[in-house]
Amino acid sequence: MDHLFVKPAFQPEELSDLKLLFDDITSQPWFDPSDGAKEAFARYLIETFPSGAFDARKHRSVVEASARMFYSSDTAA
Repeated sequence: MDHLFVKPAFQPEELSDLKLLFDDITSQPWFDPSDGAKEAFARYLIETFPSGAFDARKHRSVVEASARMFYSSDTAA
């Protein structure tokens, strides 16, 4: 089997960090509360930050800016 095409699995601490960020951002009053927005945002996180690529301190501001741009509720004040 060619190992170049095998995606490495997320480590538990990586998933934990992504989940903490997901929970924090999706709980903001401006975030669209629909299931579709939450699913799309979760997909964005997993696809944007493959295993070993996420650093919560380094990427927090970029992730929040993207979430505000693409997953903000129209009714948020």
